[in-house]
Amino acid sequence: MATFTFTLQGSSDTVIGATDRLQFAGVAGFDAKVTVGEYNDTTHVKSNADANDSNGNSPRSVKYISGTQADWGDGTENLDQITESECPLKINFSDAASVEITDAIFYAYDGTTPTAVPTGVTFQAAEQGDANWSNAEGSAAAVALADQAAATSHDYFIAVSASPESVGLKSAFAIRVELTYS
Repeated sequence: MATFTFTLQGSSDTVIGATDRLQFAGVAGFDAKVTVGEYNDTTHVKSNADANDSNGNSPRSVKYISGTQADWGDGTENLDQITESECPLKINFSDAASVEITDAIFYAYDGTTPTAVPTGVTFQAAEQGDANWSNAEGSAAAVALADQAAATSHDYFIAVSASPESVGLKSAFAIRVELTYS
């Protein structure tokens, strides 16, 4: 059976469960507000009980700086210099059979309709090795992920950063990956 596993990388990785949320937070850490028009300083896994599941993980975080630059903890750098282990998000697709992956995409949406952009959030994403961020909002603006040769396990390493466009909780905001395997 094919499965996806979403992980927030850190000193010890945190699996993002089905009822968990990826939280983009301010400089003070978990549950800290992000200023309107600014990008997140920290990233966490928030449980359905509102607990910090990534506590003690020293989770990776990437802050959008410009179309080609980011800060992942040691100052502004060119995005294409980020390593797999420095990307906050690791998405694993596995299958009992050895399968090839094609046409994989990653994006944020409103949590209901894949073509609809998230409400009240500017979202940036890039696959490890990309030189430019993509404003990956809605399936039409998705980040194209690299095709992968036949194997039973496939990993994608994604840099993500979010900025609120207005004050308040952003509930119409989710991330999604789609792919074809054969």
